[in-house]
Amino acid sequence: MIRKGSSWAGRQVLIVGSDSELVDAVRRCAVACGVEVTEAVSLGQARSVWMSSTFVVVLDEVANERRVEVMSRPRVVVVTRDSATSTPWRMAVDVGAEQVLDLSIGDTSLVEYFTQESQARARVVSVVGGSGGAGASITAAALVLSARSRGQRCVLVDADHESSGADLLLGLDETPGLRWHHLSPSAGPPPGEQLFSSLPRSGECAVITRDRGDRSGLDISLIRSTIRALHGVVDLIVVDIPRGAIELRAELAVESDVVFVVVTCDLRGATSARPVVDSIRDHADVRLLARRSRGDSLTPPDIREWLDLPLGAVLPNESGIASSIDRGEPICGQRRSRLIAACSSLLTEWEI
Repeated sequence: MIRKGSSWAGRQVLIVGSDSELVDAVRRCAVACGVEVTEAVSLGQARSVWMSSTFVVVLDEVANERRVEVMSRPRVVVVTRDSATSTPWRMAVDVGAEQVLDLSIGDTSLVEYFTQESQARARVVSVVGGSGGAGASITAAALVLSARSRGQRCVLVDADHESSGADLLLGLDETPGLRWHHLSPSAGPPPGEQLFSSLPRSGECAVITRDRGDRSGLDISLIRSTIRALHGVVDLIVVDIPRGAIELRAELAVESDVVFVVVTCDLRGATSARPVVDSIRDHADVRLLARRSRGDSLTPPDIREWLDLPLGAVLPNESGIASSIDRGEPICGQRRSRLIAACSSLLTEWEI
């Protein structure tokens, strides 16, 4: 969900388990923090909303049910009345929980968890193209440049397995700094502040991308841990998600507060975007960015109706971007860029 101000709008906690006393305790904590509650008595029942909930709280009793595999996701905790036993810790491993919280000593730890997570600094915005050539990478770069112009500390995370050009879009291709091949999936990224300082950057605007000679694949867990490492030290993280990798697309959608799908206003763009939207619709708050150009055969309302998506913004077709890249300059470098203006308005509207 989109975060507005210091908390997520429409935050929702999924409580998994049937112990009425524990469920009531978690519910009280959620209500105290302004978080809506959804309940499921088992992991099997929870699967339909497992990825779309803001928080997941699993009761340790669920360890006694038959094993049900769930997708890895952030903001999962296990609650128990007895953290001295091995049961809640086994449960935490099974569901990929970040913490085990013992409510036998009070509800404070869970309230603090909800509060701290809600006040985490960065907003995570992902951008994916509905079709090839829709302009998702350029839009992602324009969002970062818009944030920089507003005085925000921001990072463009290039998660495209095939791309090696996000630094080009920001005019940072000759700037030294850490790139994906410098990081190890097993060791993970360095701490947030150190990571940000090591990236190619201009002032408070940084990028992590592939080296142009690197043809290795990108590890999903490494991308995810990099986003989480940056979360507490920057204001905005923009993730450029590839169209082709369905699993990666879904995993990164879960990490995002909102996913913007960039779609051209023609039949090919609308048709190609449908499977992309359907693959992430249940994992994130998904919004449409309709990109206009000469010769459009459809209107943004047409696209919105076809995809059944809220319209986030209409993007202009910015000329001169290719020549800016060729000169080694940031895209939309001119003072009165219509694309930067549109992206800045988008960030303002969503309070990002």
